[in-house]
Amino acid sequence: MNNQYLITDETSAKYFNRTTRGITRKFIDNLLSELISLKPNTVLDIGCGTGYITNIMSHELDSTVIGCDMDINRISFARDNLAQEVIIGDIMHLPFKDNSFDVVVASEIIEHILSPRIALNEIRRVSKKFIIITVPNEPYFRIANVCRAKNLKSFGNPPDHINHYNKKSLDRLLVKYFKMYEITHNSH
Repeated sequence: MNNQYLITDETSAKYFNRTTRGITRKFIDNLLSELISLKPNTVLDIGCGTGYITNIMSHELDSTVIGCDMDINRISFARDNLAQEVIIGDIMHLPFKDNSFDVVVASEIIEHILSPRIALNEIRRVSKKFIIITVPNEPYFRIANVCRAKNLKSFGNPPDHINHYNKKSLDRLLVKYFKMYEITHNSH
């Protein structure tokens, strides 16, 4: 496997960087714990990037796990190096039938999307049962970036983050699309 690509890829590097790997490991553990408790037969990992977390899900769950991402280079890496079932896919127009997956995971993606409304409708459309959405917790995410001297010109905000969520703003968004939901923090 080409570990160098994982270490240098912007979406995967955080899993290996000594300043972020502890919190990202906790994040992955929490995500896996939640997925295991749901006992899905099928999982869609939207925005899977290099397939790093998709690969972990595949090994830890007794489920069919499919990843999708818009980046052809990352999808190619996932196929070639992690033997993942991954496809090119856009969260705004997911290439799946209605109710295709027991669990749909959209991890660290809706903060990048100009129209979360369309994305949330698509996520809801392809999910049979459950949806897991993760977002950086603001303003703590940006404060942590400033502390590690990242994105200083934009006060810790990555240039591709166009939406910012904390518990209250995420609640205001989700209540429009879901009858039942729960918001938790990575510390739980």
